[in-house]
Parts: sequence; C-alpha cells; structure tokens
Amino acid sequence: MDGAHVADGGPAYAHPNAKELESMALMKTWLARDGLMVPRTMRHEECGGEDRALLKFIRARKTADKSYEMLKNTLAWRKENKVDSCLQEPICPAHLKHVEKIPAYYAGFGKTGHPVYVEHTAVIPWDIILENMTTDEFLKSQVQTLEYQASVVYPEASRRAGEPITQVINVWDLKGLTMGGFTSDVRALVKKASALAQDNYPEGLYAAYIVNAPKIFSFVWAVVKQFLDAKTVAKVHIYGSGDKMWKKLMDRLGPGVTLRREMLCCKKAEIGKAEAEYGLQPAHGATQQWIKANLTGVDSGMGSTPGTLRRESSVHDVYDIFFDAQCELPPPDLDASTSIKSGLASEQPKASEASESPDVVDSRKSKKCCC
Repeated sequence: MDGAHVADGGPAYAHPNAKELESMALMKTWLARDGLMVPRTMRHEECGGEDRALLKFIRARKTADKSYEMLKNTLAWRKENKVDSCLQEPICPAHLKHVEKIPAYYAGFGKTGHPVYVEHTAVIPWDIILENMTTDEFLKSQVQTLEYQASVVYPEASRRAGEPITQVINVWDLKGLTMGGFTSDVRALVKKASALAQDNYPEGLYAAYIVNAPKIFSFVWAVVKQFLDAKTVAKVHIYGSGDKMWKKLMDRLGPGVTLRREMLCCKKAEIGKAEAEYGLQPAHGATQQWIKANLTGVDSGMGSTPGTLRRESSVHDVYDIFFDAQCELPPPDLDASTSIKSGLASEQPKASEASESPDVVDSRKSKKCCC
C-alpha cells in the first residue's frame, strides 16, 4: 500500500520539503559533532526511522537550531528519566489498580490510517489518583503509555497503512464534566502532562474531536488551550452530542474504528460498559499488561486494538452544536473566581456567538437529552 487510503489521496504525514531536508541534514551533522544519537526507541523503521523522528522536531520548532535544541533537551530528559528502558519495568500493583481504571481506549484506526484513542475525560478518577500517587509516579505511567504507543501502536498502524504512521486521533468525551472535578490540583497535573507530551513527543496529534461538551466547557477550554501551542489548538474540533455529533464523527473517522454509538451516547453511570462488552481494554492497563507479558517472554495476544466493529445508525435527534476550535468560544470572566461554579455553569455558549462556520448549528432547533 502507498497511502492511497488517505481521504485526500496524499500521505498520512506530508513529505519533507527542501528546507526541511536541509534542516534534517544539519541536525544529523550536529548530532555526530556532539556525540549524540537518536535512540532506537525513537526511530522504529516501520514508522519512518530517524528521518521521521527528526522531521517531527523540525515541524515543531521550524528552524534547524531551535529544533536541535528541542531534540537535545528531549534526549537529556530521556536519559535522566530512563525513558528508553521504561517499558521494562511495570508500575507497582498499588499504583496499577488506579491507573488501569482510567477510561481511555484504543478503538481501531481512522480512514487516514491513524490509531484512534478515546478518553472519557470527565470520569477519570483524578481525586483517587492524586490521593494515591505523586505527580511523578503518575507521569511515569503516562510516559509508559506514550512509549507503548510509539513502540507498539504506531508500528502496527504503519504496517496496516503501508506507510509511516506517527500520529494519533484523540476523541475526548466530556460527558459529566463539572467544575468540582476540575480542581487546581487537577489543572496542575494536566498542565505538566501536556507540557511533557508537547516537549518530548512533538507532532503526535493528527486530530482531536471533543464530544458531549457541557455548558461549562467555555471555561475549561479557555484554561486548557493555554497549555497547547497554536498548531495543536487548530487540530481540535469541538462537537456537541447526539445524532449529528455521531454522524459527523463517523464521517471523519470512517468505518475502521471499533467505536460504537453507545460508547459515547450513554448515561454517565454507563461509561465504559460498552467498551467492556466489545472487548476494549483501557489503554493504560493494556500498556502495563504488555510490559509484564514482554518481560516474561509470553505473547500477550494483544494488538493495539481489537477487530473492527460495524457502525450502527443513530436513532434519536438530540441537542447538537458544532463548531471548530478556531471559532472562539465566548471567554469566561477568569477573574470572577468566586462565582465560577455558579456563574459559568449557567452560561451556555450559543452558536450565534461563534464566528460563521458550516459546522455551527443553532441549538435552539435541537432538543436536550442524556447524550
């Protein structure tokens, strides 16, 4: 295969242009000069080898010198934190029992060939995690999952696609999100996790789709996007809920995903039940299981995803709002910290307040539902 499966007929990741090729050559020269090298864990041949690894840093920082500085910082971080060997040491059982319950799953592959990662963000048990794990302990498990993605998920995606795949499609389900769960401690952890990923795993996001965004999301998005670079923000698309959300999401992802409608259109208490029924294993738990199996020399029997499931048509038209992240949400009053919970919870961003976009649907024409 040569990447013809990609919707626009082009490669899953654009080929380097002349300037980028020149920067790649410079970086290779500087690596040799400084006695450094890109570790094997960053240059899987199926995923484009060293050239792809360097290209991602170049596209993150644009110029050769800034890209090389970013790469050197990453190499130093990997050495200091023993990242290249982190998949040889599972986390302790006391931490595993919390991490393995994080409701996030690999759910097949999009029509562009990229793996799809679905996270039910609002029901992650942050309070329990923060009570039982330090920030560094949690970040270690996150790094292991990112390394599993690079070492297992991307190579499988690349083999399936017939071309290097080094990015993921994220689907973030915000059903049940409340200000009470978005505490200062949680925000601090999210900020550190986002910085770690952006600084050391550049160009890792192909696209992100936020679904079931609640009324308070205008505040949350205003906070979270401060931790993201502009290029990442432009890849984020925010959808409402119900039939139109599901149809549009499936149009973007294609039939090669293991998502089912009931995984995203369900009551908060039922989140995760459909995934379990269809054999999807939480990604953080799958990572730890793979580490243990790999250490014992036993085939885990795990690919990065279960098999493809058929799509079901949606059955009920519900409260649908569509807009891209480029269409700014109405900014909340960040100074009114004492009234965040009461004030922002009553503010609903209206489609008319966003700039003109074909994805905007007037919420007044829709009905509200549990999905």
